Amino acid sequence: MPEIIGRSPISQKMREFIRKVAPYDEPVLILGETGVGKEVMARQIHELSPRRNLPFTPVDCANIPDTLAESELFGHKKGAFTDAREERIGLIEACQGGTVFLDEIAECSLSIQAKLLRAIEHRRIRRLGESTLRPVNVRFILASNRDLRKEVRKGNFRQDLYFRISSLEFTIPPLRERREDIPDFITWCLFELNRKYGANKKINSEAMAKLLNYDFPGNIRELEKVLNRAFILSEKEEIRPEDIRLRLEEEEEEEEEEEEEEVASRLFREITVKGKSFWDVVWRPFIKRDLKRSEAKEVIRLGLQQTAGSYKKLLTLFNLNEGEKDYKKLMKFLHSHKLKI
Repeated sequence: MPEIIGRSPISQKMREFIRKVAPYDEPVLILGETGVGKEVMARQIHELSPRRNLPFTPVDCANIPDTLAESELFGHKKGAFTDAREERIGLIEACQGGTVFLDEIAECSLSIQAKLLRAIEHRRIRRLGESTLRPVNVRFILASNRDLRKEVRKGNFRQDLYFRISSLEFTIPPLRERREDIPDFITWCLFELNRKYGANKKINSEAMAKLLNYDFPGNIRELEKVLNRAFILSEKEEIRPEDIRLRLEEEEEEEEEEEEEEVASRLFREITVKGKSFWDVVWRPFIKRDLKRSEAKEVIRLGLQQTAGSYKKLLTLFNLNEGEKDYKKLMKFLHSHKLKI
C-alpha cells in the first residue's frame, strides 16, 4: 500500500501527523492492532523525510530470537561467540543515513531495550564482543500492537525507553472504527489486482455491504487477503457475496464441523459400545430429519475406519442382521441419501 488511504477523519489526522513529523529526526512511536498499517505509516514518514533516498529497513522484532537479537541489531565481532566465524554489521549500522523501522518493539528483551535506548539517545552502537562505540546516523521509527503504558507498569517495557520514544506517538484505530475508509481500501485493492492480472473485475453492492458489515479483526491486512481470494476464485467479472469468505464464517463452519463430529462420535458409541442397532440410532432419526446428513455420514466414516473400508463388515459392527436382505437395505439407504463414502 503506497500511501494512507481513506477519507475518514482518522485518515486525515494520520496524513497530517505524517506531514508534521516527517522533516524531523526525532523517533516516532506508532501503536495499533496487528494489520492496521503501522509499516505503511512508517514508510510514508520516511518517504516524506530528508532521508527518502536512503534505506528504509523494517525489522520484525517478534521474529528475532532473544539469543540472536543483539547480533542481528548491532552486529558482532569475529569470535564474539561460538558461531561468530566472521565480523558482521548489524541491521541498524547497515542502514546508515536511512530509517530503521522496529516493529513489535515490545517483544525485545529488557537488555536489548537498554541498548536501543543508548542507540536512540547517543546515535552510537557497540557490536557484540567489541568495546568500541560506532556512530550511526539513522532515524528510528518504532511500533507495537501492545499498550506500552501497561507493559511499563507490568515491568515488561523500560520506562526510560518509553519516555524517550513516545513524544511523537500516534495510535492507528482498528478498521472497524473507521468503516468509512473500507470502500476506499476496496477500490485501491481491486485497482492493484486488476493491474496485476490484466483484468477488469468489480464488486457488486451486495458484496460491498457484506464487507462493510464485517468487523475485520485482522484489519487492513485481512481485508486485502479476503479481496485477493475473492478476486482469484470469482468466475465472473463481478465479485459477489458468495465469492467472499470471512473469518467469522470459517470459524462458524469449524464449530459446526466439531459439533457434527461430537454428535457422530456419541452415536457411534451407542452402536458399538451400548449395542444399539444402526436402524434405531441413525436410520430412524435421519428419516425423521432429527439427524443431519453430515452427522450420519460421519458415523459411516467412523465405521469404515474400523472395518478397513468394508461395507459388508458394517453389518456386524452396526448390530444388523448379517443376511443379504439387511446388506441390500443398508446399501440402498446409503446410495439414495448420498451417504456412501
